[in-house]
Amino acid sequence: MKKFIQSEDVYQLNFVSSPQITPKGDKIIYVNKRADKKDQTYYSNLEQIHIPSKSESSFTNKGKYQDLMPRINPNGRQLVFVRITKGQPSLRSISMYGGESKELGSLPQGDINDIQFSPDGRYIAILFAKLKSSIPLKKNKRKEPVYRDTERLFYRLDGHGFIDEETAQIYLMRSSGGTMRKITDSMNNISHFTWSPCGEKIAYSTVDHTNMEMHMDEEDIFILRLEDKHVSKLAKPAGPVSFLKYDPKKSKLYFGGHFNPHYSWGADNTDIHSLDLESGEIKNLTASLDRTTDMLTLGDITPSFVPQSPIIKDNKMLFTVSSEGANPLYSLDLENGELEIILQGPECIVSYSASVDSEDIAIHLAQLDRPDEIWHLALKEEKELTRVSFANDKYVEKLDFKLPEVMHVPVKGAEIMAWLQLPPDFDSKKKYPLILNIHGGPRTQYGYTWFHEMHTFAAKGFVVIYSNPRGSQGYGKVFADAITGKWGQPAQDDMMAVVDAVLEKGFVDPARLYVTGGSYGGYMTNWIVTQTQRFRAAVTQRSISDLGTFFGTSDIGWDLVDEFKGTPWEKPEAYEKWSPLTYLKNIDTPLMIIHSENDLRCPMEQAERLFAPLKYMGKEVRLIRFPESSHGLSRGGRPDRRIKRLDLMVEWFEKHK
Repeated sequence: MKKFIQSEDVYQLNFVSSPQITPKGDKIIYVNKRADKKDQTYYSNLEQIHIPSKSESSFTNKGKYQDLMPRINPNGRQLVFVRITKGQPSLRSISMYGGESKELGSLPQGDINDIQFSPDGRYIAILFAKLKSSIPLKKNKRKEPVYRDTERLFYRLDGHGFIDEETAQIYLMRSSGGTMRKITDSMNNISHFTWSPCGEKIAYSTVDHTNMEMHMDEEDIFILRLEDKHVSKLAKPAGPVSFLKYDPKKSKLYFGGHFNPHYSWGADNTDIHSLDLESGEIKNLTASLDRTTDMLTLGDITPSFVPQSPIIKDNKMLFTVSSEGANPLYSLDLENGELEIILQGPECIVSYSASVDSEDIAIHLAQLDRPDEIWHLALKEEKELTRVSFANDKYVEKLDFKLPEVMHVPVKGAEIMAWLQLPPDFDSKKKYPLILNIHGGPRTQYGYTWFHEMHTFAAKGFVVIYSNPRGSQGYGKVFADAITGKWGQPAQDDMMAVVDAVLEKGFVDPARLYVTGGSYGGYMTNWIVTQTQRFRAAVTQRSISDLGTFFGTSDIGWDLVDEFKGTPWEKPEAYEKWSPLTYLKNIDTPLMIIHSENDLRCPMEQAERLFAPLKYMGKEVRLIRFPESSHGLSRGGRPDRRIKRLDLMVEWFEKHK
């Protein structure tokens, strides 16, 4: 007998990621992460897939560690990866023919952000942020210092804590192991890098300003000549950089980005540009698409914000975009600029890698009908796409669930895309309660991903609607920019139109409507319950209630200057007008506030500023605090806390049925 999806199913899920295909295109190595119920953490190992036989086996042993970031040597004989044991990363090597892994060399305390083999496979470049001083570990955590002292605006990072590391720099190590040596000395963190085809140079991006916080999205591109460590700065307009890639045959460098560094985050598209290394000419190659090349599709199983890694084959570049809830694969002709869709469907390409001839591609694919799996795309065989991992098959086979239905809701000046999740035992003759679930970002998108949270609500008898209102990404620049300077609108009107469209179907009880959301979705939940009384109960999560105080307490609060075109003291009217706290007295909707105590993105004080006044006024309000948890609790928090969060929301909504 099949069962309904439950919150505790997180222990049965396999979280796949980071597929790496061999140069010959016959094997794929990927990361398989699992939640451990006993230790209340996550462990991961590497799995291998033999493509011709579609057979799968463990490549590294399962243990009390996390194996991450696999990279295959261009010679096809070696794989290196990061292993995190008790909070400390190490770089390890293993033969592609099997056996035990070995440590390549001892690393100081710090964080490994990326690793890349040189084209000849003799060296490994490591993007590493070293701790400023060795801090003893206590119960796998860094021991707290006597005090902290900073003169930097950006001194904390959500999910990380206080920034005790030196700037992230590139280090070099022989692929056979040994000591790694630092080869860059940039003023600020290096964000991305890439080897030149000959292996004699490395291009990298970083902010070249002393006051980095005021110029965070003004990245420059540098080229380091390894022979003599000569560094040259390339001329480009100010703007962020999302990836770097050398042309294998021409004197060109490709990069992702835009040239509006003080535009609202996500409101401008990240396009692919070519930079001629001889003439300095820069061309935007994807302007006609009006889509961002950033991976901005959300999920609680699927990772978001995965860096793009384009493939260049026969003078064509393969890359993905975020578009209408999907992440399709495009081909760009680098000569004439023609664009062709290679792979498009109700699915999201999260990440990918290619064989040496770029005929075989390993893809991390998200879909509606199952948790993420690894797929193989054979370009030489008429673009045949085949699923080659079966990590979640046993789990899915036991389930009774319905696939979300896609809706398109017309509103004034736009069309809103939404997904309708029905209960597994749905009966159109019955009347159901409805949950409106709002995404964060704000400029991200819901899409074609397996969403454990939505399925859990539906299994408890709720209809769930989740949508991409204006302000979301994936529908063009004008659509994404629609909420700049006015976060609450037109997003609220769009979502109310979506709710009305569901009500018209006749199976939802209009007296039992509920609303929830996290981050910007929490902000919108707060905003909605101050503007309307149509919802019977609400749950606001990791939210913003006061934009003015958020400016000073968030790890990136000053980013609001780009949203509202000024600071809280320069534009007090705008910050007050669009802060839900301004309209607090209007809240009569029973409200549960869920917040993580270590949330540095939307700090705990945002929840407290909401809770205390409501409680003082005698409103029905409940505050849930999750200790030792950050902004990403719903996606990567401690398993028991992820489960409890879902259970508490269901409990609150059921209490108010």
